[in-house]
Amino acid sequence: MFEKLLRWLRFNGLYLGCPPWDTGVSPPELTAFLDTTEPGSALDVGCGTGTNLLSMARNGWDVVGMDIALLSVFRARVKLRKAKLPARVIYGDVTGEINFSRPFDFILDIGCYHSLFTGGRLVYRDNIRKWLKPGGTFMIYVHKQSSQRREHGITEQDLQAFQEFLVLQWREDTPEKRPDGSGGRPSTWARFLRENE
Repeated sequence: MFEKLLRWLRFNGLYLGCPPWDTGVSPPELTAFLDTTEPGSALDVGCGTGTNLLSMARNGWDVVGMDIALLSVFRARVKLRKAKLPARVIYGDVTGEINFSRPFDFILDIGCYHSLFTGGRLVYRDNIRKWLKPGGTFMIYVHKQSSQRREHGITEQDLQAFQEFLVLQWREDTPEKRPDGSGGRPSTWARFLRENE
């Protein structure tokens, strides 16, 4: 419970300003997926201020965003309303008990999972299993765990845990791309498919 509170305080505090990850630009990995995939229903976990929701909605997706930071939820709602695009943005924790009326064709996580503690990661994976429909795609971008910051980042064991119920389709290990073009932390992009049951 204490870990959840710390996470809530951290992210809500960061959105009092402009967090470094809030670039206002969807990454090319997501754009490539949207360009080659028939639209359906999509969930963006840790949606921030809605940049990727906007991109998905413009490509015909029926989108829902979720974030733990109240200010980011408010900003995402305003951004989508100004663009006159339909979307639902909810305040919620990916490690909580959230039930949606139907599962999603696509779930996107850019930078959410890697900030969770171990117990939260277990609940998160159970939620992805519950929220993603058979035949659906899960795409994730995460920092890799380093010896300096063991509480942050994804491990190979985490990626294997996703493969207990998802099939890895594509993975790219690359340095983080910063807005100024320089490289940052070692990171991973991965796309998984939930097979039809």
